[in-house]
Amino acid sequence: MKTRDSLVEFFGEEEFLRLCSHEAGHALVALLFKRPLDYVKIDLSKDRPGITHITGDSLDGSAHIAIAGHIAEFLIRKDFACDLDTVMRKLPMELNRSDADYQSFQAACYYFQLAETNVVEQCYNILMACKKALLAIVDGLMQRAYLSRDEIEATLKG
Repeated sequence: MKTRDSLVEFFGEEEFLRLCSHEAGHALVALLFKRPLDYVKIDLSKDRPGITHITGDSLDGSAHIAIAGHIAEFLIRKDFACDLDTVMRKLPMELNRSDADYQSFQAACYYFQLAETNVVEQCYNILMACKKALLAIVDGLMQRAYLSRDEIEATLKG
């Protein structure tokens, strides 16, 4: 059974925080786009350590949700002390072109004819405005490694 301790032992404290931050970004933006978020979890897996499970067939906010994980982990690592220009300049250098989230982001931008820079700017603004909610989801994941939609919504109300 996975516990916070077993996940920290498996990934290391820094990587575990990064994974929780990443998935919290996806989850928060999915909720804000009113997508049917089922759960978010961190798994003992090197191949697919974080899962934000969204049901349904809507594509609303797909580009935003896909890139939100990377932006959230960047902002949290910088303690939210960075402006949009810094994100625009430094985040692309960190992104791996073969990363599944990054590929989904690019595909959704292409499909919906969205400018990638506009989506990043919108996500930056959303996550900066919702800093408290984002950190609450990160904290919940760090404690329990699994949050249902109901648990996330309760966290955001509390």
